[in-house]
Amino acid sequence: MVKRQDLEIKNPWWRGNEFVVPERNLPKRDMYFVLEKNLTHSLILNIVGLRRVGKSTIQKQLINHLLVQKKVAPNNVFYFLFDYSSQIQKAEFLDEVLSFYFKEIIDKPSLDFDNIVYVFLDEIQYIENWQSILKKYYDLSNKKIKFIVTGSQSILLKGKNHESLAGRVFDYYLPPLSFREFIKIREEKIDNLEEYDLFEIPKVFGKLTQFDIYNAKKINELSREYIISGQFPETKNLELPEQRCEYIAESVIGKIQDDCIRIFNVEKRDEFKLFTRQLLNNVSSLFELTNISREIEASKKTLENYLEYLKESYVIEVLYRNHKSLIKRGRTLKKIYTPCINFTCALNHYTERSIDEVPQAFGKIIENIIYNTLVLKYGKDNISFWRNKDKEIDFLLEKNKRKLAIEVKFSNNINLKELTPLINYIKKKDVEYGVVVTKNEISRKEVHGRTIYFIPYYLILMMI
Repeated sequence: MVKRQDLEIKNPWWRGNEFVVPERNLPKRDMYFVLEKNLTHSLILNIVGLRRVGKSTIQKQLINHLLVQKKVAPNNVFYFLFDYSSQIQKAEFLDEVLSFYFKEIIDKPSLDFDNIVYVFLDEIQYIENWQSILKKYYDLSNKKIKFIVTGSQSILLKGKNHESLAGRVFDYYLPPLSFREFIKIREEKIDNLEEYDLFEIPKVFGKLTQFDIYNAKKINELSREYIISGQFPETKNLELPEQRCEYIAESVIGKIQDDCIRIFNVEKRDEFKLFTRQLLNNVSSLFELTNISREIEASKKTLENYLEYLKESYVIEVLYRNHKSLIKRGRTLKKIYTPCINFTCALNHYTERSIDEVPQAFGKIIENIIYNTLVLKYGKDNISFWRNKDKEIDFLLEKNKRKLAIEVKFSNNINLKELTPLINYIKKKDVEYGVVVTKNEISRKEVHGRTIYFIPYYLILMMI
């Protein structure tokens, strides 16, 4: 049974306008400003993403914006956090919570509101068939209820039930912190670098070189912390690397695995966790489920299911080989990546020193973080990799019918022979230039009549 005192604890601003939302002073993620602008239209806002990336904080900051800047009546702002361990998970529970709020708090059981009512529902994936309940209230209120919901399991936030909200909901994916956001949260004073398009490198290469001269040392240092443990806002408050590693391994990866095991009724817990570790330890690599199934002695069908669970939980992403046919692309070779490279570093207890001590591992890790950065800028559908027999190019970008080939070489000395596939590709496809992501080299070279730009990984993270 819903009790008034339980709701008041979660909504302390109902006690009066003097209450201050503590999260208002925390740095705002880029997504906050997008959502703030969209508070004015009627669609339901659905914020999805990994645990601990800041979804709840954004909700609280939006609440503060409504109360302080927009002067919304405190009772017209409602927040509720759903918790699997302590609450009933049936749709009827959500219905009861909302009904109680409209009837007892704002005295409008008929949903005949004079002003917009803002309802923030946090971790709503724990409620079965939540979409049908929101649809009911959304339609009955004549769009006078503005729902802002969050969740950490995309399969529970979409699927068949999501169709009932067609035309009523807009989904926003909140990724782990970008490198720019990490620097902002750390409140580091660094020369500002504009965002640049990799397809315009010839025009901005001089500016990149100038920026690197004055900022390389500091940016390089920050990038190391970011890659090891800086993709979650809360790690800023943990001083020791061991604490940050433990936080990511237990409070993020561990909780995600527990959620998957519970939600998808995974019977073999250890097998699922072993599979997760196997993938995270082999990021940026070609993968074949048949081979993995032999290694961990699990059926290929079972692993296919596990992979879907991890994809739906924002732990794993798959990159496909470049192919003209989208259907055939899905059947060809694939590479595995994680949206959060901190996972791989935490599971292996890597520190910033490991970047130099285990270079063979960090070549893959740097490739993964470049993949993440490219996805944020250009979207997954515009990225693939090229492979012909044993020759490979890490990334092919496509934009407005233009192509760009990118190779990641995380080493101090790059042998031009290693770039043969890249050079041959841009010559054959008549691509204007290629990009090599380096450890610290920034230069422009003419190789066999083609221009190659060598750009340090930390500049790629900053520029896009």
